[in-house]
Amino acid sequence: MATVQVILIFAVLIGSVLLMMTKKLPAILALPMIGILVAFIAGVPFMNAGEDGQSICSFVISAGSARLAGTIIVTIFGAIFAKLIEKQGIAENIIHKAAELAGDKPLAMAFALTIATIIIFIGMSGAGPVIMVCTIAVPLLLAAGVAPVVSASLILLGLTVGLMINVSQYQMYIDTLGMTQDQVRSMSVVLAVIGAIVTAAYILLNVGRKPVRSSWAMPAERTEQKQVNPVALFMPLLPFILVFFLKIDALTSLIIAILVTVLITTPKKTIPVLSACFIEGIKDVAAVIGLMIGIGILLNGVTANATKALIEPIIANVIPSSPVMYVLFFAILSPLALYRGPLNMAGMGSGLAAIMLSAGTMNPFAVGMALRCNTFVQCASDPTNTQNVICADFAHVDVNDVLKSTLPYTMVMCLIGLIYSAIFIF
Repeated sequence: MATVQVILIFAVLIGSVLLMMTKKLPAILALPMIGILVAFIAGVPFMNAGEDGQSICSFVISAGSARLAGTIIVTIFGAIFAKLIEKQGIAENIIHKAAELAGDKPLAMAFALTIATIIIFIGMSGAGPVIMVCTIAVPLLLAAGVAPVVSASLILLGLTVGLMINVSQYQMYIDTLGMTQDQVRSMSVVLAVIGAIVTAAYILLNVGRKPVRSSWAMPAERTEQKQVNPVALFMPLLPFILVFFLKIDALTSLIIAILVTVLITTPKKTIPVLSACFIEGIKDVAAVIGLMIGIGILLNGVTANATKALIEPIIANVIPSSPVMYVLFFAILSPLALYRGPLNMAGMGSGLAAIMLSAGTMNPFAVGMALRCNTFVQCASDPTNTQNVICADFAHVDVNDVLKSTLPYTMVMCLIGLIYSAIFIF
């Protein structure tokens, strides 16, 4: 009976991944469905709790829906902060300042706008900011003679490095893996440095030094650039500074950053600006919140006592038990973070991480580092990402060409991060 249950569980997991990869079933529906089905197959009672006090209704669905409550709240305030940066013209000014410093030299322009993108996404996330950055930065890169595929790739690489230290991303690893804030903070900084170095190599290898005229046509009508207090240009960095140097938690740092930013930019319109950003910010992350509810249900489904009893013996034999195998396992399989695959932390990866932890062969820090390294591949190279489609569309290139351009570099980022983790964390 146990063998049949295990086969059915893995059939559900593999089938769901294939459905998500082929876009037949969205992750927002697939993840809770997996959690419920896996628990049901494992023998978790539907309503009446068993001897361990767990049931599908109470533990998997009800408790699972609230499991990532902390992550959801941090995500909401991160979206409010991002909306504030966007509405106050801070991100737009950062890009224009960077372009002015670079002049018309393609190499300087590539470095300047990539650095500007990194700074912006340290404080922002979501499709809205990506559209705003692409609207300004991609035409500037193309006009300087940077190839279209490279232009789109640079925005994605800068975005990925910035998100590595975006504090709104921290809580996910704390809630799902039980990592400490110190661990998440150190992990994020190390990976951001690795990402920045490899991105610099990408620029040097793919961008020429001589200016080349491009046929890209700038919009005939351009809205007037909003002027902001020069101090406000540093506001995207404020949450990170508060977390890294003052050891303040992610949520408090975001709230402080929101208040400081609105007081610096529009002190006389604090209430209406905050109200608008609060409403619009929540709208921007509504789908993300739904995804996190599904992840919570998935986590409780795969970590229910009945499920763990079936899966743990198998997983324990598969999970790498040495630093070398750890690096090889996650580096070779890093493309599985693409197409909503099993190493995607915003999908099946969270459930896989929970199973690996329950097997007891790796510590939470090593598991978190492995999946965070794979985020390089997922965030910058995955053609199913909204940001990849947006960047490719603005540069008028095929999103799969962006995948081909970035994947070798994001896999190198992943490999270097895993080597660091194997030496200092595993």
